Amino acid sequence: MRKIILLVFAMLLPGVALAADDVPTVAFLRFGVAPYFVLTDSGVLDTLQVYGYINEDERATLDGGSDLRGENINILYRDASFDYGNASLMVEDALDEGADILITVSNEVGMLAANAISEMDDPPALIFAIVTTPYDLGIAQSACVKPAYVGGTEMTIDWDLIYNLPFMQNPDLDTLGVIGDPGDPGFGRIRHYLEEYAEDYEIAVEIATAATAADMALAAEQLVSAGADMIYLAPRTSPTRGIPAVIEAAYGVPVASSIVTDIVDGVTIAGGFEGWYREGMNAARLAVGHLRDEIDLATTGIASTPAFVIGVNLQSADLQGVEISAVMLDQAKYVIGMDDDPTAVLEDVGLAEALPDMPMDERMALDRAFLESLYCTPEMIAEQQAALDAQS
Repeated sequence: MRKIILLVFAMLLPGVALAADDVPTVAFLRFGVAPYFVLTDSGVLDTLQVYGYINEDERATLDGGSDLRGENINILYRDASFDYGNASLMVEDALDEGADILITVSNEVGMLAANAISEMDDPPALIFAIVTTPYDLGIAQSACVKPAYVGGTEMTIDWDLIYNLPFMQNPDLDTLGVIGDPGDPGFGRIRHYLEEYAEDYEIAVEIATAATAADMALAAEQLVSAGADMIYLAPRTSPTRGIPAVIEAAYGVPVASSIVTDIVDGVTIAGGFEGWYREGMNAARLAVGHLRDEIDLATTGIASTPAFVIGVNLQSADLQGVEISAVMLDQAKYVIGMDDDPTAVLEDVGLAEALPDMPMDERMALDRAFLESLYCTPEMIAEQQAALDAQS
């Protein structure tokens, strides 16, 4: 891989410039911009910057939302404004531009990119992040059984902890209302999990779908009328618009979310994923390993980013006429008090996250160990393939 050798040589000897044709092109494709996606963006760009692919001035270009034609790398820096049609066009454009690597953020963009390159004779590498169900979306079959050009990191949701959350607030809960985004390709699987949850915990689960902010208020009213003891916003990769309307429509009924940063937007209780920055960092580690020819994506398994914390917004609880249980408050890592500035709490939730400060040789050793931990042996691949064959 001539361009990789030249790239590493230029990094080792500052001042050696690459010809334009030798600079790799990375398409960084996001579904949209939201507080939690900003963390993932930072994780990707911080890692590329610390490895010398982008400098400080080039980073400023990317932070401004523009594409980069850089000295060591080209980056097509795009988002689809949370529109599925835009996302499809964005993927097509990246392929037309001849991207060497697609770094995707969200279920939607990951699935679209995987479908778009599945029939290509010489597809680019696909490295996905912020995907909750890569195996249900067809991006990969298992951690080690997947197309040879696919790598990524799975946003791991601990369903047992999420399932217990409503009972921490109300041990006598009978009916859980759920608002889901019908446009999220992962919602079908989430609905299946909820059906199992209702059976296992012997409660009723009422589901209402909402594609727009206006729909969310109507969905909340529907669930309150159905007797919901709590309204839960299902895992999603869509924006936070509509949460204030849900809070207003659900007076007396606590509103919970699986996205911790939602407490800043008004959700009463949140319990779920916190590893947004690490998802971006780990995706970029895979991209750097691929660019430096240090890994073979064909034998590099899907990474997992587990994270679960609880947050509480006492201001929203007051607006809703809801009292947060002592158990919930005791378990909460983030609490927005009556006199707190929610934006300041958001900084604690993770917007201030950054790469750990360490010498470069230590960083490279740590990243190399991370990549080595993902290696799929022939035995692992065979075992997982046999399990998939048995299931089918």
